[in-house]
Amino acid sequence: MMQEAFDQAWIDFYPRDGKRGGVFCSGLTDYRQSRILTNYDGSFSAVDTLAHELGHAFHNRQMENERLMNRNSPMPVAETASTFNEVFLGAYAMKQASSREERLALLESDLREKSQCVVDIYSRYLFESAVFEKSRKQFLMADDLNKLMLDAQEKAYGDGLTKDCRHPYMWICKSHYYRSGLSFYNFPYAFGNLFAQGLYALYLKEGDAFIPRYKEMLRTTAIHTIEEDGALLGIDLTKKEFWEESLKSIAAEIEEFCAL
Repeated sequence: MMQEAFDQAWIDFYPRDGKRGGVFCSGLTDYRQSRILTNYDGSFSAVDTLAHELGHAFHNRQMENERLMNRNSPMPVAETASTFNEVFLGAYAMKQASSREERLALLESDLREKSQCVVDIYSRYLFESAVFEKSRKQFLMADDLNKLMLDAQEKAYGDGLTKDCRHPYMWICKSHYYRSGLSFYNFPYAFGNLFAQGLYALYLKEGDAFIPRYKEMLRTTAIHTIEEDGALLGIDLTKKEFWEESLKSIAAEIEEFCAL
């Protein structure tokens, strides 16, 4: 499918005047295709981002024979195929790395992404929760929002982020906070990242036998509950242990980074 995306020009790769920043994938399931916008700059991070968006296209491909109303997955699992691609690519790149410097650069890139998905997104969750709670009783001014944001970063990062590097105006930087249909929008990235870590571990264990089960799980994300999707692969998403195992795999990367 990725070869098809390249050959048939599904992807608008490069930055140019008048083009919006960021990345995006939109499914054209009636045509058995997707369209991807990126602003590719040649970095490994840009390759990783492209893999992420092609994961969305692969998810679209699995659902294209479903009825129209059965093609919209809930946000947490909508980020599963995309983040699985990132985990797969990162592991592949690490195997190809021929020097300490390459391994260090790849680990740093990966851990920056995962620290955002796990720690920073937790701070956004805490902030958004506090906004909903406080706004029941008062109108929140800019200074109030700044304090809530700094409090959330304090709780999430602890001493992992020095005080002069905290960002009180992060509530301005994220447009998702202002879209009424996207409350807690960032949570799915944390869910998807940790879920993908667990899926990749399952893939390493099962090999090719994993692939048809994985595709079936992606196909049914719009018609199953998230718990049912996990059960298709023998995973109980209601158990804390699954998520802890995923976090342990990230901890192992941190230990390797420190050793290098």
